Amino acid sequence: MPIKYIFHAIIVPCSILIPIFLFLPKFKIAKKEARLLFYYLLISGIINTIAIVVRRYHVSNLPLLHLYTIVEAVFILSYLRQIFVEPKIKKILLLIIFIFPIVCILNFTFLQSIYTFNTYTRPLEAILITFFCLLHLYKSGFSENWLRQPNNWFNGGILIYFPAAFIIFILSNYLTKSSNSSMNTMVWNIHAALVLFMYLIWARGFKLIGNGR
Repeated sequence: MPIKYIFHAIIVPCSILIPIFLFLPKFKIAKKEARLLFYYLLISGIINTIAIVVRRYHVSNLPLLHLYTIVEAVFILSYLRQIFVEPKIKKILLLIIFIFPIVCILNFTFLQSIYTFNTYTRPLEAILITFFCLLHLYKSGFSENWLRQPNNWFNGGILIYFPAAFIIFILSNYLTKSSNSSMNTMVWNIHAALVLFMYLIWARGFKLIGNGR
């Protein structure tokens, strides 16, 4: 594998093990929202591993991205639903959790082939997750122990990754077809760096679980 691909194809995918291993000792005392993110990381790691292996055999792994989008949205929106206290918002999120996978299925059935980037549903996912994360931040506000609360670190990781990645999601198909390989590599390395930051910030949140009990 060329050196320029090592960061986003090997190092960052492997970095998912950092929050996973930090969570394991906390599993029994963790709340449901933290467990949802843990399960998301496990499934994400499995899908990414399959995608890397498939790519090594020169087979398109883009169908897995369509599956990954559904998994990611369902788990992260379910996490957000857990941390809201307002029944109305919980009901709205539950509705979105059921509707979004249907939208994804309709998209790759009628609009975008599973062998292309899902540039409709992936940005939509990013918008939904960013909006509800910001809404929770607005409603919860800042407290004296804000940085000691695991959920605030989880939300921080989400807000570092998804708003910035939104633009990359929209341009994915263009970048793939671009003849400028150096720009392509740079953009996907930026995307990988955002993923890495999210994992590390979540790792900090997992480490804080149970502190001060």
